[in-house]
Amino acid sequence: MSLTLHKVAVLSDEDDSHLFTFILDHPQKLLEIKSVESTEVHYAGHTWSLVCMRKDERFLGIFLKWRYSDGNSATFLSTKCKYVLTLVHCHDYRGNKNFMTSQKFTTAQPLLGKSKFIPFDELLEQESGYLDDVGKNVVIELGFNYCSTRFEQLVDVSPTNRIRKNASGIYFDTTTFVLANHRWYLRFYTTKVNSNGLPAVYLYLSGKAKGVSMELRFTLCLCNESTEILAYNFGESAKFDGFGKTLQEPLPNASKMTEALASVEITSIMVYKCANVRLFQQPAAFSSRFQRKDHFGSYNGAYGSAGSSLASVETFQDHEGNFWKLDLVRDAKTLTIIIDKGVHHFPNNKTKIVCFSMVLLSLDQQKGSDINMNGYPIVGCFSNFTDDRGYLTTFPLLLSKLEDPGSPYLTDSGDIHIRINFLSSQTTSLVVRSGPRFDYQLNHLLLARQELQENHRSLQEMREMSASQASLSLLDDGLVSDGSFSSGQMMPGKILTPLSKSLDSLDAFSTGDMAPSLEEDYHRFFFSDLLRCFVETNSRVPTADTWITSRKEVLSAAREETLAETSVLANDASILSAGARIGAGDTRKQSETIRNVVKYLQQRLPLRISEIVELGSLGTGTVTVDRFDADIILFSPDVPAERQSLWMPALLHCFMTCMMQGSNNQDPFYPLPRCGDFSTTPFALQFSCDGIDVDVSVAYDWESEGAGSYNAVYEASCKSTVKTDRLWHGVACSRLKKKFLCDQPNEVKAMIKILKHWRDGIAWRKTEYRPNSYLLSLLVVKAYEEARSLDAKRIIQKMASYILAAELSLSWSTFYLPEKYPVEFDPPSPLIRDPTNPAVNVADSLPYWGQLRTEFTIWVRSLGITVSPLGS
Repeated sequence: MSLTLHKVAVLSDEDDSHLFTFILDHPQKLLEIKSVESTEVHYAGHTWSLVCMRKDERFLGIFLKWRYSDGNSATFLSTKCKYVLTLVHCHDYRGNKNFMTSQKFTTAQPLLGKSKFIPFDELLEQESGYLDDVGKNVVIELGFNYCSTRFEQLVDVSPTNRIRKNASGIYFDTTTFVLANHRWYLRFYTTKVNSNGLPAVYLYLSGKAKGVSMELRFTLCLCNESTEILAYNFGESAKFDGFGKTLQEPLPNASKMTEALASVEITSIMVYKCANVRLFQQPAAFSSRFQRKDHFGSYNGAYGSAGSSLASVETFQDHEGNFWKLDLVRDAKTLTIIIDKGVHHFPNNKTKIVCFSMVLLSLDQQKGSDINMNGYPIVGCFSNFTDDRGYLTTFPLLLSKLEDPGSPYLTDSGDIHIRINFLSSQTTSLVVRSGPRFDYQLNHLLLARQELQENHRSLQEMREMSASQASLSLLDDGLVSDGSFSSGQMMPGKILTPLSKSLDSLDAFSTGDMAPSLEEDYHRFFFSDLLRCFVETNSRVPTADTWITSRKEVLSAAREETLAETSVLANDASILSAGARIGAGDTRKQSETIRNVVKYLQQRLPLRISEIVELGSLGTGTVTVDRFDADIILFSPDVPAERQSLWMPALLHCFMTCMMQGSNNQDPFYPLPRCGDFSTTPFALQFSCDGIDVDVSVAYDWESEGAGSYNAVYEASCKSTVKTDRLWHGVACSRLKKKFLCDQPNEVKAMIKILKHWRDGIAWRKTEYRPNSYLLSLLVVKAYEEARSLDAKRIIQKMASYILAAELSLSWSTFYLPEKYPVEFDPPSPLIRDPTNPAVNVADSLPYWGQLRTEFTIWVRSLGITVSPLGS
């Protein structure tokens, strides 16, 4: 009797879905023995197994077991995952028995599942449909949809334990823990010397990686102060072994503390390897590089009678010690890469099942972005019994284009760089020999199954809501409050509920004159909460005399380094370009998340919304690998045009309540992704959604009928003497801001990415000393316009002249004539007039320019660029 892994399927979706198919042979023997455990499988850096056991003598129980064996860190580590256990029906998919749950695994509770999954009488009855045609095997599926790892340890920080010190101050290290066959630990400072005494926490890779790199997304926490979601590539290609950031607030009584709780939550891990493939042709005698062996898409490498086999290609090693090799199919029309095992070293009577995807890396993001392979991730079977055939991957790029002079993908030595993502690596005792492989059909089936389940779940929810007379209001696409249809001015599918109607409804509810529908009841709750918040905040209006950058701007990830080491920050333009690199395919999931948030806001907020504008790095096409962020601006003609400080805090608080309810109680028609870390500032609602920092702001629509358009905005801004009012008028010009940034050439956007990536690598002494993205973007745009060149070094040199200038004055005439709007700005200089609003000085967002000038000078000189202030 055994429980054996048979197949693996991986979907490249946002939840990193894996499906493992097991065969349980002779289930009748469970009546004699207590349990059977499967071979181990690997997911999210952890080792798992499936356990089938007899429960109460009459039932089959199926459990998922977390196998963690490091005794030193066992009590500090836990993992939470969402998984599905399925007993497959042989004849009817609807007869499958499923158990879906999200559970937390610890070493004290490593075995979780369902104890009474199915009665043995039903399982062993041939007519039930769970036994195969010969009555000996049962198919069990294990599906993973999400997994996070949490390490948490209470560390002694008493004076007797403050013995380790470096240039950054006294530091403390936690116990090491194991993830993805590597050891990790946390290092933190209760007061970091070169960060103005603020605390800092970092995640470190202990020792050297085994020839691979690992891309992690994680959140660090120290004494209840946490970071946003950080991203860093550890291992072979990493410049530093540790990555983290300085926290925003000091620890209370840091000098008197005796214990500190340090933790990290890792939400994703990707193991990858970068390898080179030779592109240049071999001599003519070896021109016949590959010959098709059969119609199943496999090739047998041969250079001809005098040539060598693929074994001549240089091999590389993965994180498990397996050797692989890549080579090019030269007679293909498009770029085609073949991957195969490097040496015959696999265990006898075992098969290695490896799922991988590939990315063609660009050497110059300004000329071309990274290119993902076509199709699904490939699942390959490798063993000592499979002949040397390999697996083919194709890319949407003509081979002739790749060989063109000046190609951004070709090195001087004639190589191309390929990144191999090892999505899954499993070992099974089944012996897989050569033959046709149709694993892509399993992916098709899995996608169809997920879609069928989602449709079925939505249908059930609609039926339940229809029974309560609620679905009519939720499904109404264009009905406005008076029963007529919108003229097209508003967002489609929006149910309009003016404030007056909602307040009248409150009176009606109090007298019992009407029975509210679900939508009306929701509006009643929203506006009653709005009135309550307005009363509470009206007597304590928040002020913001200076522009405070939003949380996603000030909480930047920072490499740990001493102040004297700032000069080593990415002093090579190619390193910066590689660090800022992110392909269009990498933002697909994040863009879909933001679309879902926007859809929820426009449908569920009882506010007339005329347009929604998306800014931030996702909205302007300037995303880097360090973070994803989005600014969502809601334009409405119904909010007041002035005095936002009186009513905006109450409105944002109600928005927060609405979003929290939508995140905790999923809307069947407009579901929200996972959201958390909700907070409000005087200017925006802030939260995190699937690793994206989101800001939601509301602005009066000056383009609505009778509002006066942008001339009215400019006049109101120039007349105002309150800086916060000018800033609100700047938010109202977000449409123009998006057009201004999106209309810039791709080369300028690439330079903005590089500058943002450089900025995120600096340990700023104070968070307010960190320049925001909009300020850097304007400096890049003006440098490009005045340098009249797309050369990166010339643009950086021009930027340096601006930053080091004793007096700086920059302006644009894209949307207005600066001389038409004379404004007296507060000293001191510099002055950078917002190209979308003449009354806003963007330079005010940076109260102290000293550290920016110092850091930028060090970086520019390290690039070999001559620095000269403007006008010198």
